[in-house]
Amino acid sequence: MRVLIDDPSDLGRLIRRIREQHGWSQRRLAAALGVGQRYVHELETGRAKRFDTHYLQVLAALGVQLVAEVDDPDPAASES
Repeated sequence: MRVLIDDPSDLGRLIRRIREQHGWSQRRLAAALGVGQRYVHELETGRAKRFDTHYLQVLAALGVQLVAEVDDPDPAASES
């Protein structure tokens, strides 16, 4: 699955979708991460106040790797 993440709410929807596919409640995910259920709720609604290692821990717990794609405006420049 490939998902374009343009803003925090996109990432939140992805986290929720994968959490539900795993059959996990917000509480179960929160317990696995050592955070409160409220934090998981804030992540899923795109309202988390910070992007920190918890985001990456959430994704890793759900088996998601975050990959960045960068468009190179001048591919010849990278060959030099």
